[in-house]
Amino acid sequence: MTGKTLPDNEVQDLIELISNTTEAYTTALFLSPKQGEPLRLRAYLSLSQNIDPNVSIGPGEGLVGWVFKNNKSVNVDKFDQDTRRLLFYRIDESIKSFMAVPLSEVNGVLAVDSKQRYVFTEKSQKILHQFGRAIELTLKRLRVVNEGERREDAMKFLSDLEGTLYERDQSGQYLRAASALLRKYVGADACFLAGILPDDKKHYQLIAHDAYRSYKLSKNLFMINQGLIGWVMREKRPLSLGRIPLGTDKSYIFYPGEPFKDFVAFAGLPLIWGRRLQGAVCLISREPISIDNMKAQALEMAADRLAASLEMELLIRRVSNIGQIDSQTGLPHRSEFCRRIKHMLNTTSKSFSLITIRLNNLEEISLKLDQETASAALKKTAQRLLEETEEDIELGHLVYGTFGVALLNRTEAEVNQLKFKLVEALEGLTMESVKGKINFKIRTALATYPLPARQAEDIIYQGLTSIKESNLSPSLNGG
Repeated sequence: MTGKTLPDNEVQDLIELISNTTEAYTTALFLSPKQGEPLRLRAYLSLSQNIDPNVSIGPGEGLVGWVFKNNKSVNVDKFDQDTRRLLFYRIDESIKSFMAVPLSEVNGVLAVDSKQRYVFTEKSQKILHQFGRAIELTLKRLRVVNEGERREDAMKFLSDLEGTLYERDQSGQYLRAASALLRKYVGADACFLAGILPDDKKHYQLIAHDAYRSYKLSKNLFMINQGLIGWVMREKRPLSLGRIPLGTDKSYIFYPGEPFKDFVAFAGLPLIWGRRLQGAVCLISREPISIDNMKAQALEMAADRLAASLEMELLIRRVSNIGQIDSQTGLPHRSEFCRRIKHMLNTTSKSFSLITIRLNNLEEISLKLDQETASAALKKTAQRLLEETEEDIELGHLVYGTFGVALLNRTEAEVNQLKFKLVEALEGLTMESVKGKINFKIRTALATYPLPARQAEDIIYQGLTSIKESNLSPSLNGG
């Protein structure tokens, strides 16, 4: 029975030649990936049906391990032990002779055995040494060829990645295409690309992914202090785990209870550009992920290129937001807020509500304290509005000190509840300086419109007009 674990016929042909020349019962080639690591059976020819192709023999274990550890040949012409002591047989085969030579240049051992005694002479040992040298030369040449092929694969991968990232599209699908290239190059089952939130360094979001099947995550934002990918970002260094059960309460990628219990391998790299952390990329698989030095270098170069792309995305967003965001508050200014309301009015929703909120004593803060404190009060108001509203609610800075809060499909009770909540939150704020301390005073106006409604600019104008005519907030005027 022929056993072939290397993908090259040339080595197997040599094994068959050795077996025929020495009239061996079994001829076996053992190789170690690195010096000091266990030997693995890489090619063999045997009359036995009981060879263990998955055997792992450590340095010094059995006769094969002894040859490997001591770099010396062995020739046992009267082998009188249980064959299983050789470690690569599953049962006793009544082997009577055994011979092995070290292959120091390729970290291996070449071994032959026989069911006859005294069959391996000194001449046989010299012949086995010569065959061993032939195998070393063949393997070294094959490794050079293989290295060239791997280098070519790495260059093609990086070229394809560069082309994908260069042909950037507005929808962000190019990042998913990049994830697919990474997954296929490594041979993983899934690839996830995560990005740090620009204004919140404690959280990150999943930007893109590619997997052999779809997965549904229960969250959109993830804590950077949790999970393996969070560790990669916190420590800013790569992490590779060969065999670890993922998706458990103790070992997970994003959060406990995630749908990745069938995965056992993880490899992650931080995405850093200009010393600034942009996010991380991780690869997971149902089998151990094999990453040699060349593949590791290619992945590091890919990570640098991805980090540059994420930095570019951030810059593009910032530039595009310059004309949309009010610099005093960080909220959309009036024209951008109007555009967003137009989009809301064009939906299939049933009702639209606008709460107009004014920081009524902003001028007092400026006069009694200073203008810098008044500007800080604006930012403080905007930040509190962001904290107290849900993601589907639009906020905007309409005129100096006056804010808009737009929402869809809320009942009258829900809208009033939100208005009181915002008033209570804002009136709890104060501004201080060396000149004193002033509490916020709030004025509000509320209008709800059935859809389809009037024009967005008319609604904003009506809100600004109403707030000029309204009294102070209910919590101040009692109703």
